[in-house]
Amino acid sequence: MPHSPDAPLDRLVRAVTSLSYALGRSRVHEELTASVGVTVERPEIALLRVLYASPEPLRVTDVAARLLVRSPHVTRQVARLEAAGLVRRVPDALDHRTHLLSTTAHGRQVVDRIDQGMRDTFRATLQDMTDGQLADAAEVMERLAADAAARYEEPPPAAPPAAPPARGGP
Repeated sequence: MPHSPDAPLDRLVRAVTSLSYALGRSRVHEELTASVGVTVERPEIALLRVLYASPEPLRVTDVAARLLVRSPHVTRQVARLEAAGLVRRVPDALDHRTHLLSTTAHGRQVVDRIDQGMRDTFRATLQDMTDGQLADAAEVMERLAADAAARYEEPPPAAPPAAPPARGGP
């Protein structure tokens, strides 16, 4: 029996795809950031959210892994965000070759304002839904996001081969 295009799973796939496309559109992003008085690119907001949510500063490689991108992308974004006063970069005391990243107070305010703008938009659209319905919808989206993160996460780099045991004697 052919799969019905009206099946609930097909509807969910279409809805998530459409929502992702709509929220990623430049015009939507520009209107949202303008409405809250900030100018931050879409990928930079995602980076700010990762740093904001972390209880401790993160290395570029950690941020890249959480965003499912390569480190050079994060490095470029961090430079812009640092210049704008939204991100702080400090040397890692344990590994002097790397830096640790965190949001500044201004960076946290930007995330808060953008999230408030999103809440206001969603609230207006979903005002007739109960808290239970919203919780169910959130659970579905969280499961999809967690699966995507797990599915596309890059494996950690392989450990270098162990050195051969030292030979003793002359």
